[in-house]
Amino acid sequence: MNSSVMQVSEQSEDMRHPDKGLGFELLSFFFLLMPFAITNGIVVAKAAALPLYGGKIVLFVLPISFLLFQLWKKSLVLKLVTAMLAVLAGAEAHVAYQFGGISGSSLFSILTTSDGSESFNYLIERSQAVALWLLLCAVSTMLAMHFSRRSHYRPGGFPILCLLCVAGYGWYIGAMSASAYLKEANANRFPTVSEDAREKLFGVGHLHPLLSTVKDTFPYGVPLRLWMFLQEEKFMHGMEQELSQFRFGAVATGPASASTQETYVLVLGETARFDRWTVNGYDRDTSPNLLKARQNGELVSMRDMITPRTFTMGSIPIYLSGRDIMREGATQKSLISAFREAGFKTYFLSTQVKKSFLNNVTTMFAAEADVQQYFESDESLGLFYDDALLAPFKNILQEKSLKKLIVLHTMGSHAIYTARYPKTFEKFPVSIDGKAVAAGEQLDDIQAASNAFDNSIRFTDHVLGEIMRALTALEGNAAMIYGSDHGETLPTKLCKFIGHGVVNEENLRVPYFVWANQAYRQVHAGKWQNLLKNEDKATMTSSNFATVLDMAGISFASFPAEHSLVREYQVKSTRMVMDMQNDELDFNTARKKDDTCGMLQARE
Repeated sequence: MNSSVMQVSEQSEDMRHPDKGLGFELLSFFFLLMPFAITNGIVVAKAAALPLYGGKIVLFVLPISFLLFQLWKKSLVLKLVTAMLAVLAGAEAHVAYQFGGISGSSLFSILTTSDGSESFNYLIERSQAVALWLLLCAVSTMLAMHFSRRSHYRPGGFPILCLLCVAGYGWYIGAMSASAYLKEANANRFPTVSEDAREKLFGVGHLHPLLSTVKDTFPYGVPLRLWMFLQEEKFMHGMEQELSQFRFGAVATGPASASTQETYVLVLGETARFDRWTVNGYDRDTSPNLLKARQNGELVSMRDMITPRTFTMGSIPIYLSGRDIMREGATQKSLISAFREAGFKTYFLSTQVKKSFLNNVTTMFAAEADVQQYFESDESLGLFYDDALLAPFKNILQEKSLKKLIVLHTMGSHAIYTARYPKTFEKFPVSIDGKAVAAGEQLDDIQAASNAFDNSIRFTDHVLGEIMRALTALEGNAAMIYGSDHGETLPTKLCKFIGHGVVNEENLRVPYFVWANQAYRQVHAGKWQNLLKNEDKATMTSSNFATVLDMAGISFASFPAEHSLVREYQVKSTRMVMDMQNDELDFNTARKKDDTCGMLQARE
């Protein structure tokens, strides 16, 4: 009875003092929005144009949120959904902070095609941040519910004001400058399967301005971005069906006779930085085998090659098909099919996880090979090292087929770095009993990560050394081509970011090596000399497609000879790269942002 009297008394008090009820109402709304405000604030700071984004927040997102808040107060289901979205807001904040963008198709593809252990260990590595975010969500939700119970405010004219704000956004869209609108429309293309799909990103079309309003906000934009991702998946499946009947019409036109043994090995590296190899000028002994091969005149190292994409599923298809980065789908099969058409037996061996097809063009290209073998490594535990490929590789060399293409897809230097090499290859000290130490002195985490990464590069050099030695023992022509899919940002005192997916020089500049045995260099002396002449030229990984085929003397009607590095290569005026949000910039003219991680942006 006393509690009922007190409740009535509080209601009467709030009615006499409406400002007090409004205060509780606003406090409840504030705490409910806190996780979402933090997330969208990080997006504004890291990835958005503030005036454009601010207009969306003030004129659209906040009014809609206040209207939904009125429903939230009365619905248990909506309370549970909001709490779950608040937790997910932490993931969106992490993406914006680390990668300078919002979640989108590239991230969704990675999440849906990564094995569970990789995702789990990624969370474990960031357990403190996860725990803090969960605590923030719990506290903000409880406070929102507490003040909501104390508020007996009746919105009155507020809903009408909110609706007027939303209507006013139509005026805002019209008042935007043409350049700002076109920039936003260009960033919000959506995929459709259409007749001109080959010429445009995923097809044709742009989001309606009202849809683009919420696309890059959280949580309202997530369903829209998921829809766009599913459209891309639909497009990819369409490409797979379309390519089923594709033929290059490739033939071998080189000087080698039908009885000449020819072996070409393409090693697809992972997360290897250009500047961490001794052969590329690094002051640490990380690549003794490649350095010796270069000193013996057997190896060419391209000094200025960049990748257009800084994540595996975007970059490996470029290596294999030479496609334009604006064509996310596959408009032709890979070089594996061209080799098959020219009479080669083809093999694809991998220590990477055989992921589902969801937007995984690499898996689709791998299926073109006559023989596929996967030695699936746990992304974090390193159950298989890359040398697991050596025994089956050497067995393939003993097979009777005279002409072979062998593609090896490695784990290389993918985090966790210490999982990429056996303990015997720990030349640079990393840890003892979980503590980073060197010669009895403690290392900081920055140096430990750098040492572990260098150890992984040294182990990759060992694997490449074994491949070169095995090919040297063969008769006939033999060559090995190695290229990393992308680089890696390692932590420094000024930049704590570690990983890839961002657009900076450490991620974009990649190592690319071509090795050939003596027989090949003698028979194809002109091609080898052209490689040496092109060594210092500005190139891109899209050249790999034409280069590998040209090395084997394989051609077809539409062969892109201008991209081959074994010809007189003409440097292109632009080198376009693309970030996780599919925004393009020219690497040749880009400038570094005013931050400590070397992120690039288009020069204004």
